[in-house]
Amino acid sequence: MLRHDDQTDVHCVPNAGSLAPRPHPAAINHGTGWLLYEQPSDRPACTLLSILSPRRPARNVAAYLEQLYVDRFCSIRAQLIYKKSRKYAAWPTRLDRYGLGMRCGHDPCFFGIYARKILLTGNILEFEYKIVEVADDPRHLVFQTKRQSLTVNL
Repeated sequence: MLRHDDQTDVHCVPNAGSLAPRPHPAAINHGTGWLLYEQPSDRPACTLLSILSPRRPARNVAAYLEQLYVDRFCSIRAQLIYKKSRKYAAWPTRLDRYGLGMRCGHDPCFFGIYARKILLTGNILEFEYKIVEVADDPRHLVFQTKRQSLTVNL
């Protein structure tokens, strides 16, 4: 914001209380995006891996999810083979039919979903996503909205 020497920007002027920590708002709405998380089969808790822009196409997100899985769970030899071609992936990413979700790996599994209404409340990340409930006619899909939450590190 431009200002003249005789004007002050009220947002930039420190006051006595500005050095005190500000309370966090109750919930911050972050809109939509791709959420990538890990789901081990032996425990119900999920671990957030990454949040990506909603503008990324599903196949790019799938490639990123697959790369995360290879980096974390494959040997260096398998990583070197994978780098030559993605077709050599031990656990290729599988996209759902409608591009709204994906899965990679086996115990633990990495999941990627296109999430809506992403809310951060304290250290709880809540979001909605849609799944296809009825697909009898491809021109008239019926979606079901589901809600999920993850505990995240701040």
